[in-house]
Amino acid sequence: MIAAPLSRFTRRLRADRGGNVVLIFALSLVPLIGITSLGLDYMRGVNYRTHFDRAADAATITAIATARDYISQNPKGEDDPTQSALALAKARGLAAFRVNAGPMLTSLPLIPDLTVTRTGGVIMAQVTYGSSFLSPFSKVLGDMASVAVAGKSVSSLTLSSYVDFYLLLDTSGSMGFPTSPVAQTEFGKLNPDMNEGLPNNCSFACHFPGWKGFALSKKYNVELRIATVSNAVQGLIAKAKSNLTLNNQFRIGLYPFVSKLETAAGITSDFDSLTNVDLENYMDIGMESVPRGSGGTHYDNVFPVVNRMITSVGDGLSAKRALPYVFVVTDGMNNNQTYEAPKRPGDLPKWTGSQAGPLDPSLCQPLKDRGITISILHIPYVPIAKPNHPFPAVQAENYRVNSLIPKVPEALQKCASPGYFRTASSATEIQEALNAMFDQATKIARLVAAP
Repeated sequence: MIAAPLSRFTRRLRADRGGNVVLIFALSLVPLIGITSLGLDYMRGVNYRTHFDRAADAATITAIATARDYISQNPKGEDDPTQSALALAKARGLAAFRVNAGPMLTSLPLIPDLTVTRTGGVIMAQVTYGSSFLSPFSKVLGDMASVAVAGKSVSSLTLSSYVDFYLLLDTSGSMGFPTSPVAQTEFGKLNPDMNEGLPNNCSFACHFPGWKGFALSKKYNVELRIATVSNAVQGLIAKAKSNLTLNNQFRIGLYPFVSKLETAAGITSDFDSLTNVDLENYMDIGMESVPRGSGGTHYDNVFPVVNRMITSVGDGLSAKRALPYVFVVTDGMNNNQTYEAPKRPGDLPKWTGSQAGPLDPSLCQPLKDRGITISILHIPYVPIAKPNHPFPAVQAENYRVNSLIPKVPEALQKCASPGYFRTASSATEIQEALNAMFDQATKIARLVAAP
């Protein structure tokens, strides 16, 4: 009788599952607490890393900017301010880290490692940090007593180069062509020079004493190529001034030439002093006694002089180590002729006769061998549309020049440093070409950040 009730109770107990829920919950509570605590620890760690990453970014950016500014200003006048710049950059970078980390350093103390280096024109700063914090729950799942917090930031800045620009500006008679091809033809009809009353007169606005072409170009507002170049040079000077990122970063010198090289403005960082230079005042006037000489275009005199003028070739890393660039703006037609106006009434001019030919590229090699970059803007010599002329000497020169024009670009390209040759004709093209030459010669400072 007793066995039967006991058997039924046992079957009911065996069939009852209600207690398992409590048991299973009790057994799972431990890992649930552990997992929840890990999540909290993870979010805490993320919060730390977010704040410290921002502080690290601020530190590296502050460091490279400090180094750049110090090198630019060189307040102690050091020959090489790099080491002083890097030391100051590190100190200010670490200060920036502390300021941006703020109260987080009290909650999780750590000391970041900041290195600042300069390689050539590149300044790089790197911050690494690492620490850990105790987790009050982590031992629930095992021996995980602390949670690591670590990160880094890298920033680099490429310094703009210090550059000296020597502008060799062709002001020979051939730059007295009107800039517009249409204007060249019309001007030839108007110009009485060479022979009064002829329908095909001189296309040059000759600036020689007693000649009428230059005055005529002014009367009819005919813009000459020399004026176009002069305006473009002023545009280049304005661009250089607006692109300065370092003190005394750029210097510019203006050197017109005919048979000799003349200094219109010596190499200077005072750009305002260059704004009154008008190249039309340096045009060939038929006087060998003036500094630029007269007659033709004498590259054989020009390149050796500028080579001696540039006494040092730097790497562009400081104002005292500027990179020298020689900008040559010319039509590329060499001519070793010389001309001198009569000194007394009744005397004949002294003229050797035209000796036109392409530039000799070997004249440029000594400069390039020294590491001087030659950048050339070719303003094409426009073929004379009607070369026939009653003056035999003029006609012969017209035909010779027309035959030489196709050979000029190749000679100029060989003279220029590789990749530094451009051609432009119109006023817009000439300005754009000079600006492009400037951009090619300079490097704008740029900031590159890496995680």
